[in-house]
Amino acid sequence: MTITVNPLSDACGAEILGVDMKAELSKDDAATIYQGWLDHLVIVIRNQHELTPADQKQFCSNFGKIGEYNRPKDRQHPNHASGEIMLVSNVREGGQVIGAHPDGEMMWHTDTPYLSTPHKATTLYGVEVPNIGGNTQFSNQYKVYEALPQEMKDKLAGRQAMNCYEFGTTVKTFEKYDRDAVPHHPHPIFRKHPETGRTAVYVCPLMTEEIIDMDEAEGKAILDEIYALQRQSQFVYSHEWEVGDFVMWDNRCLMHARTDFPREQRRLLRRVTIGDESAVLAA
Repeated sequence: MTITVNPLSDACGAEILGVDMKAELSKDDAATIYQGWLDHLVIVIRNQHELTPADQKQFCSNFGKIGEYNRPKDRQHPNHASGEIMLVSNVREGGQVIGAHPDGEMMWHTDTPYLSTPHKATTLYGVEVPNIGGNTQFSNQYKVYEALPQEMKDKLAGRQAMNCYEFGTTVKTFEKYDRDAVPHHPHPIFRKHPETGRTAVYVCPLMTEEIIDMDEAEGKAILDEIYALQRQSQFVYSHEWEVGDFVMWDNRCLMHARTDFPREQRRLLRRVTIGDESAVLAA
């Protein structure tokens, strides 16, 4: 393969050209793709038509161990239950959706921060996409950290926030999750990336609940200020899906969100994550 890495925006993102995901990757090609991913945080490989679940898992395995998907069994469609593959879809069979997060927008978040060792990467493959909307947006948390006032950096240095999540929540309309019923874990607000050494903001509106050991009102005001910065357009790349797109992003330094789309239009993406062997380190 002759692999080319083309940046997609000033915020983050690159298209990887010259890759056939059904073919076996050489070590050099895998290293080139991985470095492009570390440099640009999210990569897009287009025109991967008829990519099978096995193809997707095999490709992802070049970059780490496939992550386990712990969706509650009572919320899985029996014909589409898997420990390693999650469907993100509004497609219905027998009146039941076959995947997770079926309709509407989804708030800004990073994946699995409620685990002690969050997955380092998430991948999605476009099987069916709507004619309009359903974009996946990515916010560069290296750049957000750099843009924070120094006073806030100093105030939050070494502090942790609590991350909680109830499966299926796409837009949080309440203050706190029930921690007796949902997974939760504290992590540093400023995270040191284990491979690049750079500092990223590691809080998000959907899953971060509070700054630990800080007055609740003060902590909420600080988080709201950070969330407003994270949404600013100069930090964001928005991916408009086409069938055959494969997208892989770095959960350690990105947030992502989904825009709304017409509920009558089918949307089916296939999700595989990549686990992480590195501890979450404070910057």
